[in-house]
Amino acid sequence: MQILLTELAISMSEFKKNPAAVLRRAQGRPVAVLNHNKVDFYLLSPALLERLLAGPATDTAASAPTGQASGPQSWYAPHLLRQTKAAPD
Repeated sequence: MQILLTELAISMSEFKKNPAAVLRRAQGRPVAVLNHNKVDFYLLSPALLERLLAGPATDTAASAPTGQASGPQSWYAPHLLRQTKAAPD
């Protein structure tokens, strides 16, 4: 079993028809792209990706144990992936 980290999911076939339309319909929320009913990748808007990459310095610095490495690979921010409202442009 695989855990889906987003509220939105789409098949690879549907994604390949018009990727830009999928991103527009998501309204800033992340989308899981499924291939044979398994997550192949997550589609993120540029604004959400920027927030995720900036996250370690602002979102998790206080909760990270001292001496722990920082960076995109060393933290997990599900609260950013599960947003329901689009970020303003």
